[in-house]
Amino acid sequence: MAAELSATLRALADPSRRAQLQRLSYGPATSGQLAELLTMSRPAGSQHLAVLIDAGLINSMQAGRQRWHEIRPENLYVAESWLGGVLRQWESAPTLRLPDREPRVGERS
Repeated sequence: MAAELSATLRALADPSRRAQLQRLSYGPATSGQLAELLTMSRPAGSQHLAVLIDAGLINSMQAGRQRWHEIRPENLYVAESWLGGVLRQWESAPTLRLPDREPRVGERS
């Protein structure tokens, strides 16, 4: 699980890959459709897709002249589970309370 989590978080660290994954959350897309999202060359966009594939976040298949991609959710669930555990632990942890400071948005009071 640790290797999958590390690969997932590394892949999601880049905003271009997050944009591609977000698009795929609406359903399968071709390489060309995903490349249109990015302000970079098509080969650079393909390199981002390769990182997502290597991280196990998307599947890719050739259908005629098109290469189609879709989300592979297993490693996203691993990341969701880990993040949920961190948040659950944080919710029960003590906090540092400094005088004369307003709580930030989302921060416990």
